[in-house]
Amino acid sequence: MDLLKLKIQYPESFPKTAESAFKFNIYITPKAKGLGIIGIAELVVSIFLSKEVKDRNGNPASLIQLAKAFEYVFNFSFGNIYDKQAEVYNRKPCNLTKSLNFLKGVLERAKKTKRLRENEQE
Repeated sequence: MDLLKLKIQYPESFPKTAESAFKFNIYITPKAKGLGIIGIAELVVSIFLSKEVKDRNGNPASLIQLAKAFEYVFNFSFGNIYDKQAEVYNRKPCNLTKSLNFLKGVLERAKKTKRLRENEQE
């Protein structure tokens, strides 16, 4: 009974015996210039440092929890997330937020395109 209570209270401490049968149908390109594995690691590390994503107990999610969630959703493996975190930190200052800058640019271009379409329709 005590073991069951511990498993309910701390589920992350108990390995799952069976993988979920459901797999997402989306993937990342590991060495993509905009959002490869290191780019996704940049996002995961940034989210982790923000402490804005919580676990079921209301505590900030750990780096491992966030990494596992991204791996599951995008069907890839970081290998060791701490190695990827070190790669992000070892970037030159101008490239520290390379992927976030890429995403910002994508949003800005989409907004500009939308605005141009709206002006053409008027």
